Amino acid sequence: MFATNILGSLHLARRALIAHQTTLDTIGHNLANAATPGYTRQRTELVAVRDRGGVDVQQIRRVQDRFQDLALVTERQALGRARTQEGMLQRLQGVFTDAGASGLGAQLDELFAGFEDVSVTPADPALRASLADRGSRLATTFQEVGRRVEQLQRDLTTEIRQHVDRANTVMDGIADLHRQIIAARGTPTPNDLLDRRDTLVTELAELVGVAALDRPNGTVQIAMAGTGVLLVDDTHVAPLAVGYDAATDTVTITAGDAALPVAPRTGALGAAVDGRNDPDGPVKRARSDLDALAAAIVREVNRVHASGSGLTGHESLTSTNAVSSAASPLDDAGLALTPGPGAFEVVVHDASGFVSQVTVPIAPSTTTLADVAALIDADPHLTASVSSGGYLTIDAGAGYTFTFAADTSDTLAALGVNTFFTGSDAATIGVNPVVVADPGKIAAARVDATGEVHPGDGANALDMARLRTALLMDGGTTTLTEYYGGAVGRVGSAARDAIDTLDRQEAATTLVTRLQQSAAGVSTDEELIAMSQTQTMYAAAARFATTIDEILRTLLAMAA
Repeated sequence: MFATNILGSLHLARRALIAHQTTLDTIGHNLANAATPGYTRQRTELVAVRDRGGVDVQQIRRVQDRFQDLALVTERQALGRARTQEGMLQRLQGVFTDAGASGLGAQLDELFAGFEDVSVTPADPALRASLADRGSRLATTFQEVGRRVEQLQRDLTTEIRQHVDRANTVMDGIADLHRQIIAARGTPTPNDLLDRRDTLVTELAELVGVAALDRPNGTVQIAMAGTGVLLVDDTHVAPLAVGYDAATDTVTITAGDAALPVAPRTGALGAAVDGRNDPDGPVKRARSDLDALAAAIVREVNRVHASGSGLTGHESLTSTNAVSSAASPLDDAGLALTPGPGAFEVVVHDASGFVSQVTVPIAPSTTTLADVAALIDADPHLTASVSSGGYLTIDAGAGYTFTFAADTSDTLAALGVNTFFTGSDAATIGVNPVVVADPGKIAAARVDATGEVHPGDGANALDMARLRTALLMDGGTTTLTEYYGGAVGRVGSAARDAIDTLDRQEAATTLVTRLQQSAAGVSTDEELIAMSQTQTMYAAAARFATTIDEILRTLLAMAA
């Protein structure tokens, strides 16, 4: 019970009018922001006034389910990761899509078909020129695919920097809103500031993945998900920075002035960092598969080609690969292909045929390139030397030519002497300039037991053609074409998995968003009903005030 008087009744009516007017203002604010992203419906909480009677506004609070808000943060960071991963893998799949005859797989088949054609008709210059051209096209395609994979890695690095820049901007925005929220303590709850802050927290979660913890002062403590590293604490921010580790070819992320290393595990940044850095991830795995395939083609074709002979011998020849030192053993001379124990032969001809033969024994742990040059130079018809850059050059005397045979040590292939290809990976593979300039130097034939070379001999070319079906990859279990097909298949499978993951995550995020909005979103129908009810209450309070005013006028008239 409460006691009052005429003036007290007027004050009671005034409080009621103010309370219901505030409620109407809140409803109007809700309706005005019904389509505002991130806006949370607000409700005026009324409370009865003790002793004096009437009603007062206790608070204007946001109508929300905080559990659903934080669940949405979790789903949005997973969505950011899924979107980035799906986009990355779609691009990677586009790089490896074989487009008919221009694709890598088709050109690999054409190369071996070209060797087979030359093995049948080794003296045909058109077939030899076509084979050299097919090799060049294959090398160009390897280089182009490799460049596109490298470009994807560079784009991921750029994307990482963009995500970090945006994340820092968002964190600064959250800290600034925290300053305003803290400053507003003691006044009506700054609901609109809280909404703006929560919108930025959700955006930050989608960017880098965060864990959020509400603090009593109205702020939110934000840590990078899975790391425990604080990014925002009250008004303090630990900005992110991007670095590069050349030793591991990885992009690094640090937080704060102490440059604390962090590893984002979710969000768009987590997907981009994993895609850029993970050595077993789709991007780097695709590049390593491509390099492994190119290296195997160069190595295996050159091993066979180096022991063969073209239509004409060489008058002068320089290796395409250099050693680090002419005095270093061949197994420690910096060669991409390490020679093994064995030997190779250099066969000398003149206009009438076979003249001499030099056998060069190789013990890779002791034999140096200087030793190899000295052994070749011992033939009176040959001169061999090693340049200051580590290249071996062999010259024949006037009227003589030379060719090679029976390399059981892989020394010629390792040095790039009498080879079809140059290079050692997808970026460096190419056709030997000697072959490009003179396709007659394609080593389709072999030196026979008498030291002669026959123009109609295509035995060496046939051996190179047979490499198409040889089990050369994955420890001798797959062919070159099967290996490439497996690499393409892995990329395609990963891309399909990424699409499925994104579809599931979008569905999950939509569901949680719907649940969150069922509590926090503005329903215009509900607000219009509440407005009608509040209008009625306001009219009743106004009528009460009018009645008290009439009573007061009557009393004053009686007193007069």
